[in-house]
Amino acid sequence: MRTPGFRKILIYGWRRLRIVSSDEIVFVRKTSGLVKEIGAFSVMAMAANYVIADGFYLFTARQGYDAPGANIPLAMLIGGTIMVLAAFAVVLLTMAMLRTASDYVCISRILHPLLGYVEALLVFGVHIWIVGALSFFMAWFWGSAIIQIGLATHNSGLVALGEWLSTDVTASVVIGIIYVLVFGVISLLGVKVYKYVVNALFVIALAAGIATVAGAVYTATLSPAQVKHLWDMTYGAGAYDEIMRVAEATGWSEHIASFTGNPSTWGWPGPWSLGVTLSLSLVVSAYAFWGLEFANYMAGEIDRPKRNFLLGVIGAIILVFAYYLSISSLTLLGLREFFSAYNYVMYTEAAYSQLTINPVQTPTWAVFIASLFGGWTPILAVIMSLAVPLWVMNGIPVYMMVPSRIAFALAFDRFFPEKLAEVNERFRTPHWSIILVMAGAIAMIFVLASPEYGPLFYAITAVTAVTVKWFLSAIATTIMPYRRPEIFKEGYTGTIGRIPVVSIVGGAAVVATFALLVLGLQEVAKDPTLSLTALDDRLDSISSGPLCLL
Repeated sequence: MRTPGFRKILIYGWRRLRIVSSDEIVFVRKTSGLVKEIGAFSVMAMAANYVIADGFYLFTARQGYDAPGANIPLAMLIGGTIMVLAAFAVVLLTMAMLRTASDYVCISRILHPLLGYVEALLVFGVHIWIVGALSFFMAWFWGSAIIQIGLATHNSGLVALGEWLSTDVTASVVIGIIYVLVFGVISLLGVKVYKYVVNALFVIALAAGIATVAGAVYTATLSPAQVKHLWDMTYGAGAYDEIMRVAEATGWSEHIASFTGNPSTWGWPGPWSLGVTLSLSLVVSAYAFWGLEFANYMAGEIDRPKRNFLLGVIGAIILVFAYYLSISSLTLLGLREFFSAYNYVMYTEAAYSQLTINPVQTPTWAVFIASLFGGWTPILAVIMSLAVPLWVMNGIPVYMMVPSRIAFALAFDRFFPEKLAEVNERFRTPHWSIILVMAGAIAMIFVLASPEYGPLFYAITAVTAVTVKWFLSAIATTIMPYRRPEIFKEGYTGTIGRIPVVSIVGGAAVVATFALLVLGLQEVAKDPTLSLTALDDRLDSISSGPLCLL
């Protein structure tokens, strides 16, 4: 039951957040105090660093097991399109109101302050978790790369080092804290330093990514006999046949049939199932694309924001789509049913426990491609392997930026303590908000190190919570011209007939993001721990033989 006190809080919040034309002081101060240093290239780099990570390399590749019979490139195309619609809804809101954490600001002004608070707190909490989680798992990702390098160079010492990094919880905690502290300090040193670091990390990872794309192109040209030969060159004579033999002997065909009804429907480019593609594979594919527009949280720090923000987001969309679709489709064209069989073996204990030639390793796109080069050009296998931890690491400063700017925006509206809206006089950064995020992420690292609570946080955050942001943003975009015309006229005002383009884009995004939200809730209901189960299985398999996690 709502009390009079609760009602007063809502009324007070509304009065604080409404746009006024008088001299009433609504915010902590009249200007944010932040400086405009971010250009179009940095917007694109932030988006790419945020998006290209485990969602693509690990989770979409895992669909060979979780969604047997799927057309993975088609699922990514559809999932990516959903996220593009969601991104453009936020872009159009941001162009109309160029404020830090523009989605929160617009939702609170166009829909209702309470919805703005809910959306902002959800995204804030999710990203505190993400910063802690990715920092915690960096030991795992770097350990995986070191194992792959050790296998390629036949160095057992490197393999042992990588295994230790990949499985030792203390190492994960220590390395995670180091990452939070390093990128936190970089964030505190000012936007100029921050953008140069983000841009440099983007360029380095992109170089390794280009090598991966080239490897995928080569993979697509190979015949099954050539794939078998190259795989055996890397792992030993009979390695390719061992995967196929063990898969068939332990129920691979039955696994496929349980999803598709046909044991030969192993997925594109062979026979594939539309139903599996549109249900099981779609949520993960959309997750792999989220974050294309997240530079909006620094909208108040973007130079010539309407131009540079739009150009940067469009550039990121083109880059990410080209990167994902080229690597996935070309790799699948070369490997065909071996991709499905390998996924099944590596995610089925009864199967991978029988391996005597192949190392036990978590399938990623990098593993599939690098495994065809390790036997004859190990340096290329190493570069492709390094692309994964580089892309994941690159996201941490961007993930850290999101909650720090949300905290700043909430404090600027006097919802959070006003101290968090302070801007450092020398570096012009919201230093207390950044320090809050650092402390929260370090606390989350210790939570994730606990087997009792880590999976719960993953289930709450990874698939569904942030979808609320896009759903509410899409509604706000749709009704903005009618509910708040004074805001609408500050942004893009083009029409098709008499209907504003922003309402058309917003309406399409409402439908798409609502469908994604429903599918995400269904997936969480079916498996609350989601992919953490797979990680636990991989760590437990250390006793079964050589381990490679990348």
